[in-house]
Amino acid sequence: MKKILILLAIVVTFGSCDEGFEELNVNPTKPTQLDPSTKLTYIQLHTGGSNYVAYLFWNVIHLMQNVQHLNNTSYVSFLYKEGNTHWLFEEQFKTTVKNIVDLEAQLEASTSPTATTDLAIAKVQRVLIFSRITDAYGDIPYSEAGRGFLEGIRFPKYDKQSDIYADMLATLESAAATLSSGGDSSFGSADLLFAGDTAKWRKFANSLMLRLAMRMVNVDEAGAQAWATKAINGGVMTSNDDIAYTQYEDSANDGGPNVNPLTKCFTSRGPTQVKISKTFMDFMKDRNDPRVSVLCSTVDGNTDFALQFGQDINDPTRGTANSKPNINIFGGSGVIVYDAPFFFQTYAEVEFMLAEAAERWGLAGGDVEAHYNAGVTAAMSYLSLYGNGVNITSTQIHDYLAANPFVPTDALKMINEQYWVATFGNGLETFSNWKRSGYPVLVPADVADLVSDGQIPRRLPYPGSEKLNNPENVAAAIEQQGGDSLLTRMWWDVN
Repeated sequence: MKKILILLAIVVTFGSCDEGFEELNVNPTKPTQLDPSTKLTYIQLHTGGSNYVAYLFWNVIHLMQNVQHLNNTSYVSFLYKEGNTHWLFEEQFKTTVKNIVDLEAQLEASTSPTATTDLAIAKVQRVLIFSRITDAYGDIPYSEAGRGFLEGIRFPKYDKQSDIYADMLATLESAAATLSSGGDSSFGSADLLFAGDTAKWRKFANSLMLRLAMRMVNVDEAGAQAWATKAINGGVMTSNDDIAYTQYEDSANDGGPNVNPLTKCFTSRGPTQVKISKTFMDFMKDRNDPRVSVLCSTVDGNTDFALQFGQDINDPTRGTANSKPNINIFGGSGVIVYDAPFFFQTYAEVEFMLAEAAERWGLAGGDVEAHYNAGVTAAMSYLSLYGNGVNITSTQIHDYLAANPFVPTDALKMINEQYWVATFGNGLETFSNWKRSGYPVLVPADVADLVSDGQIPRRLPYPGSEKLNNPENVAAAIEQQGGDSLLTRMWWDVN
């Protein structure tokens, strides 16, 4: 099990001055450069979301409700509204973006024998960061982002999402090739995802490549197939041992970044504010899904399958203390709380993408059902990583697949509905794949008639701070993207 690395204070060594006071304008208590390992730890801690209040608004209130994993957080008035969707943008550019750009520059200039491999890892981490931001907002600062200190670029331009995707895919291809060469990394335990294991980073690079390829399927199918083929041939995740996740600490007093931000959201809101969606619950209960008893509990902590039911998206008792179920696995009445892991990409997701690639293009051996079954199996078994006795047995998984067999004529529907269940907790990934695939079919809340033209949102609008501080580039981005509303379609969202 991966253990989180608590960031330590930097030990500063003072140099001697032979001829008195020199460089009086330099603060001798601050280091001129941090160790790359320290930077990577900081970046990885903040990639999942370091401010739980910010995470509450952009992930829990907006995205997890948009995809109907949740339907009650006592913030009914915010559902589908544009306010507070800026948090992801502002937090990530302030923390991860500027630091990952700086880390790459430091490693490019390094003469360390591990610098080339370390740089490849940093590049994959950068793609993870930027892919999450562009999938939320569309066109974003990319080629000039994070270069205020290095190059004096205070007002970065917004690159087209199509150009961003082209560069991210090329970056992953190059990084995966470097990581295949057998070089060593110096990161070790400072690397919170894979502890410097280059083989796992290579698989992650190719798995991210597959994710980006599948995003493109409706806008550039030929390109999507070509990149999916490269990813699969390069070697993607092959088991739950390859999952990309951060293991957090069990510290109730930590508001971030050392605790799982999703858990902190749920436990800080209390049992009256966090409810499972009826849409999500009905899907699982109709199929006798054993994940119900893992993910959910009643208000008194009972995880009995028979007692669970969901909160309707238009239930008039939203936001009140009632008997609707809580989120068990991330807190609420459950026993798994602050040290819950955060998953950036799972093996289950990869198997479902392989199933779709097999269905569309005959890739990955062409056996759609085998990949689908492997995805369901992985999606249920990986929940054991939450610890505290969580375990869905192989018998339960076998029984589920027997009772809910794969239907070839419904392949894309079944694959992406299971992807929806498997990504519970990762609202951004669920939201992105729902937009791309169209599954599951969701009905918007009544409030959509008033705030979003009767539709479920398709993106997060740009922050007001950007419009104030970087107005010319934001205006150009809005024009090239065709608007800046909840319903503005980004480049790959043409489903």
